[in-house]
Amino acid sequence: MDSVAIMGFTPEESVSMLKVISAVLQFGNISFTKEKNHDQASMPDNTAAQKLCHLLGINVMEFTRAILTPKIKVGREYVQKAQTKEQADFAIEALAKATYERLFRWLVHRINRALDRRQRQGASFIGILDIAGFEIFQLNSFEQLCINYT
Repeated sequence: MDSVAIMGFTPEESVSMLKVISAVLQFGNISFTKEKNHDQASMPDNTAAQKLCHLLGINVMEFTRAILTPKIKVGREYVQKAQTKEQADFAIEALAKATYERLFRWLVHRINRALDRRQRQGASFIGILDIAGFEIFQLNSFEQLCINYT
């Protein structure tokens, strides 16, 4: 977390970033099942959803309702439509991807702003070394790990 502080992130931004990363991971723990006599999806255990909603600061009941029975506009009215297991899985995956994408975009913007030469003096760049390729051995030593890692 020292590198985050060096880049000028506030403690609140650091905590928020970690919460969003944790939330993206928590999306993967949410599972749905198909109800026995219907195609409708259900969430038998909402523990992961509770953790996710706590991290994001949203109401777990509203989140669950939005995933399992979202409101759709039909003509001039809004109706709730029960989702299938596949539709609920797709919605969770889409939310996870969108959340991660927005965090990544914000992070790149924030780092670019921190490295803006007009605002800072001195060397402010990120250097990337691209070597021809990695060597693959049957048994890698610590030295080889360091070479491949850098």
